[in-house]
Formats: sequence, structure tokens, C-alpha cells
Amino acid sequence: MKHLIIGGVRSGKSRYAECLASLSSKPVLYLATAEPIDAEMQARIAHHQAHRPSTWPTIEAPLKLEPILLNPNYQQHLILIDCMTLWLNNWLYYLSLEYKGLETIVLSESEYVNNSFQQVKSDFLGALKNTQADVVLVSNEVGFSITPENALARQFCDQQGWLNQAIAEQCEQVSAVMAGLPLLLKGKV
Repeated sequence: MKHLIIGGVRSGKSRYAECLASLSSKPVLYLATAEPIDAEMQARIAHHQAHRPSTWPTIEAPLKLEPILLNPNYQQHLILIDCMTLWLNNWLYYLSLEYKGLETIVLSESEYVNNSFQQVKSDFLGALKNTQADVVLVSNEVGFSITPENALARQFCDQQGWLNQAIAEQCEQVSAVMAGLPLLLKGKV
């Protein structure tokens, strides 16, 4: 079973994902994609750590999720990934830095990052499709606001929307969470 949970910032999506995971009869493995890059993010991470069971092993996985999804040791687990939005952000940032390190390139930065991320996304979606583990994925819905003014923010919003759609296509269930209330968008209760 694969279940995508989308919602806005502080909508309750992580809490809902953790509630679903705690109801599973399978052992839970928590994949955390956040990186503690500043004090505010460190506080967010601490908040999440304090609110999930200490019995759940956590793997910090800011970039490479595929080896964990396909690891034979975790095929009987429920893997909770929180969150795909930070994973996307990490990759776009990493690829942008990689681009800046290149001496000659024909493509613009945005074309390079977009083309490179398509392979990363394809690899992830392949692992998601092929894992035998149950997977609960948390992701932000960023498309409810106005189109951002700058190109980088527009690229991020586009990539997030396309990533959410691709994940939702593979999931048996998709829920949206608003104000702490889950709404089933796809699947059966």
C-alpha cells in the first residue's frame, strides 16, 4: 500500500501520516529528508522528532531514497517519508550547486537543473513502484497561492506539482490535510 498525504505548511499532514503509521501492524521506518541548515529548520526538526515515537528508527535521507526503498531489510516495513517537498528542494539546490561548478555548459541553469532532476525523479518513482514495503509519503501542496514572481520559485512550484502528480498516480490512496482534517482524494477508507 502506498499513501500520499499532501497539505500546506502546518496543516497537520505529518501528524496524520504518523497516526496512520502507528496503526500499521508493520514496523515503521522513518525517512527524514530535512537538513538542519539554520536555527529555524533545526527547531522544526526538533518539533517533529519530539512528536513521533522514539521506537521508530529514523534514517536521515536528504537525497537518496531509492536504496532504502529497495533495501531487502525494509520490505516488510511501513516506510514513512517526511517530506517530499524538502527532498525536492534538496535536489534542486544540490543540482544548482553542481551546475555552478561546471566550467562549460550549453544549457541554462534552469534547463540543466530541470533535465538532471527528471532522472532523479524517474529513479525515485521506479524505486517507489518496485518496493514491497508499505509507504506513506508526506508532501506539500504549493499550488493554491498566486504564481510566484521569480523564476526559481516558479520552477520549484512546477516541479512540486509534477512530483505530487507522479507520486499520486502510483499510490492507492491520496489524502489532503487542511486544518488538521484529512480528506480522502483517492482510494477507499
